[in-house]
Amino acid sequence: MNDNSNASAHQANIETSLFLLRLTVFLVMFVWTLDKFIDPGHGANILKGFYFISGAGETVIMIMGAVEMVLILAFLAGMWKKYTYGIVLLLHGLTTFSSWQQYLNMNLLFYAAWPMMAACVALYLLRDLDVKYTVFNQ
Repeated sequence: MNDNSNASAHQANIETSLFLLRLTVFLVMFVWTLDKFIDPGHGANILKGFYFISGAGETVIMIMGAVEMVLILAFLAGMWKKYTYGIVLLLHGLTTFSSWQQYLNMNLLFYAAWPMMAACVALYLLRDLDVKYTVFNQ
């Protein structure tokens, strides 16, 4: 293999890897977002239990879900990467760090947030290389 074909193969591998990270982060956030529509009471309990925000009614949770859905669909499409990838990273970071008691209690399920956090950081840092299956590359 010459240097050009090696570089092309590496570029293709990077693009595929970043797309798979974007797709799987989207899938997790999509389920979280759907939960706001399916069981808004659960969303209210999460706000109260992890973020100390009480009194959020079903309408507020569903509005949050609608805004989040627009965000994650734009994220999946690779649109406005600086902003959508950054906001997804921020939201996931808040969720990861607000769950600190779960780590102290050795709730193993919550530890899955850390590899996803690393994926969000990688996507944000490498956003200019994430071009596979994006709506437009900016």
